[in-house]
Amino acid sequence: MSHHPVWGLAFRPFFLMGSLIGAVLVLFWALSFFKGDLPTGIFDPIIWHGHEMIYGFTMAIVAGFILTAGANWTSTKGISGKNLIILFSVWLSGRLMFALSLFKPSIPSFLYLLVDMLFIPALIWALAGPLIKSRQWRNIQFLLVFALLATGNLLIHLASLEVIAFTYANKGIYLGVNLILLILVIIGGRVVPFFTANAIAGLEIKKYDWLEKAVLISICSYVFLDFVEYETGHAGQVALIAAAFSFVRMLGWKSWKTIKYPILWVLHLGYLWIVAGLILIFLSDILSLLPRSVAIHAFTAGAMSTFIIGMMSRVSLGHTGRPLRLAKGFVTSYVLITVSGIVRVASGFMPEYYGEGILLSGIFWALGFFIFILFYFSILTSPRADGRPG
Repeated sequence: MSHHPVWGLAFRPFFLMGSLIGAVLVLFWALSFFKGDLPTGIFDPIIWHGHEMIYGFTMAIVAGFILTAGANWTSTKGISGKNLIILFSVWLSGRLMFALSLFKPSIPSFLYLLVDMLFIPALIWALAGPLIKSRQWRNIQFLLVFALLATGNLLIHLASLEVIAFTYANKGIYLGVNLILLILVIIGGRVVPFFTANAIAGLEIKKYDWLEKAVLISICSYVFLDFVEYETGHAGQVALIAAAFSFVRMLGWKSWKTIKYPILWVLHLGYLWIVAGLILIFLSDILSLLPRSVAIHAFTAGAMSTFIIGMMSRVSLGHTGRPLRLAKGFVTSYVLITVSGIVRVASGFMPEYYGEGILLSGIFWALGFFIFILFYFSILTSPRADGRPG
């Protein structure tokens, strides 16, 4: 079993099962919300939804990408075989536990914490050794981000156990969203201009060291302030500054040149969603023009989902030795995820159609990821096209 191609590298099982569980979770949530019958389990329904989408679905995709990229960074084989099966099983056990919690079995609450809290430390363990041995100091930062994500997850569990105030559950969700946002800013700043320059002959990408630092500092400042502030304040102001720096950064990438290349423009669109989300945070926190959930879903249904579908479709081709050409019809998934994000954010401005908006957005989102599974199942479960391991 451990020699099956699906266990060749981390992106294979995590992309495949993460997409399946994510699609099912969103469809289930959208239908439940529309019917007014929210699922009740170990967490408050809204917290349950946020937790499973961030610390369940999104962390699976992040793990698949980072562990696969880590093998390239460190020039090592990467986690595979039995070790990958164990790590994947730890993640899957958490998802099954939370699904089971909806049926309210007589399982002690602290067991949910113990099972779910294992995954991120295990991910750190899998990544830390190769990074440290190869002295990849530039990428050690991801270990800190993952440690902070584990902290956010712990806050949610402790709040559900009433060890700390319920407000910390919300802080755990927001911290998770913002830290994933930080990962997207770091990774996006590396791969989006690199992929673009490689794909479009003669295109000159402009990057400035001062701007790269300004983007990172402003985003980190926003993440910190958003966590420590109990009332809206400086975080919203810093978010607007971060949006300005991030937009100027994008101008240097010449996104308008990618319109003929779906495998590129989807990543540029994902980064544009980050800019939009930061602006919406400012409009929510400082000007009180919209609910904060609108801005949060610009990050989740917008930026994260778009980056995820874009990176999974590209990484799955490149790391299985296939040409970086999308199959005919696959761009439909990009369109569905984009429309889903737009509908989800727009529904926050139309309270009279809020339920319908969530349902429609959820259906589009699930269809987008089901299409990914349909097109990529054989790719992710078959040996590399070039015969190499991985």
